[in-house]
Amino acid sequence: MYRIKYFFLIYLLYIPVHGSDLNTVKSIAESVVRHPNLKHGTWSICALDAETGEILLDINSHLTLTPASNMKLITSAAALDILGADTRFHTYLEYDGRIDNGRLNGNLYIRGEGDPTLASPEMPEVIQIDSLFAVWLNALHQKGIKEITGDLIADISYFDDRYIPDDWSWGDMGNYYGPVSSSLCINENSYKLYFKSPAQKYVRAEVLYTDPEIPGISFKNFMLTGNVRSGAQAYIYGAPEQNTRFLHGYIPSGRSRFFIEGSIPDPALFMIQRLNSELSREGISIKGRIYKKRFWQASERHNLMTIASPPLEKIVYRLNKRSNNLFAEQLLKILGKVKTGTGSVKKGIEVINYWIEDKELPGDGVYIEDGSGLARSNGCTTFFFAQLLKKMKLSPGYEAFFNSLSVAGDPEDEGTLKSLCAGTVAAGKVHVKSGLMQRVRSHSGYLFTSGNKCICFSMIANNFSGSYRTIDSLHEKIMVALAGLP
Repeated sequence: MYRIKYFFLIYLLYIPVHGSDLNTVKSIAESVVRHPNLKHGTWSICALDAETGEILLDINSHLTLTPASNMKLITSAAALDILGADTRFHTYLEYDGRIDNGRLNGNLYIRGEGDPTLASPEMPEVIQIDSLFAVWLNALHQKGIKEITGDLIADISYFDDRYIPDDWSWGDMGNYYGPVSSSLCINENSYKLYFKSPAQKYVRAEVLYTDPEIPGISFKNFMLTGNVRSGAQAYIYGAPEQNTRFLHGYIPSGRSRFFIEGSIPDPALFMIQRLNSELSREGISIKGRIYKKRFWQASERHNLMTIASPPLEKIVYRLNKRSNNLFAEQLLKILGKVKTGTGSVKKGIEVINYWIEDKELPGDGVYIEDGSGLARSNGCTTFFFAQLLKKMKLSPGYEAFFNSLSVAGDPEDEGTLKSLCAGTVAAGKVHVKSGLMQRVRSHSGYLFTSGNKCICFSMIANNFSGSYRTIDSLHEKIMVALAGLP
């Protein structure tokens, strides 16, 4: 009997679905719970009609599970709804004192409002890093400044001094996806670390250089070579403001140049040091010190130049399409700053929790610890995500929110889910945010049926065995079945 049931389960999960009814979809969903890879895990689904709110699928939908990057849906939805899709964030080049005969008798400042896009290499519409400093130098030239008697200061007063959320793991910090949050961001607070790897396997790789150059950074190098055709399983370990980084793992052998990406230990300090180098190269001397500081009562300043970010809708587009952790963490703190006057993770979470209550969303079982989902202590229900998606359809920010989601099975989409649902009836009809970390896989978004009805859905798997690709195939089967509904 067990063997018959098992083969029936496999049949349900892998038969092609060209057209379907709701009972078939429910049977497929119920069979997922019994899949061998979920024997010791937990799986949840909620799907509802976006127009009527009718619950179509509900399995464990009120269980609190770790959602990984599906948390970005909450952060981006709240930011769009509270701040508005057209909002921009600014970075200022300022001075105090007076300018007399080419001499600035005062201090020069860079002051930030948390713009995560400044010199972002992934956003071609913004000024890139080399051009950024050239633009700032030009602003000084236009004022005729050739000497600065005071200090060169990075003003980081917009945010608090907690650079990362409390529950991030040591294994994430130091890598590009675990970046420092800062009032002043640059180059997405990341750098490339280049290696030269010998042809032999399991020998030490040689550290070459970083791009951009990070003053003072050093590496304890334990990086080894692996198979020549293998990808990197390489990690950079290091805490904020600490210039010593530890390198562990494997990179492919036989490469003259191979890079991995890390997080800049102190983006604000790096920015002000780089500006000082550029000033020196241009013959503009700084008589005072070079440092960063939080100003609670700033002196009167004069603006030399303001750089505005792209509108929030473009920031959210990259945040969700490419699952950008930095952008999410910056928006969380910006929400705290704008609504409470304090740019911190704690205050940002308070703002979002108040927004959830104000929108009458089902916040029971929702636990927010960061903006990006990198903290394993985040918790959410699929019922909440489905209701959030439905509520966002009524928000002025809905179009920007919807457009930021990856389109499953669309080879032209800029997101990360081109292969999901490819070649099926669901291809191009599923707009979804995915989440992934060890033993966590999630998909939440909007799905359009063959009759063009919109379904809000969320699926989360925790503590499964085997590859996340198995969970993807199970989720894909349900998406295809839902897309086949009339």
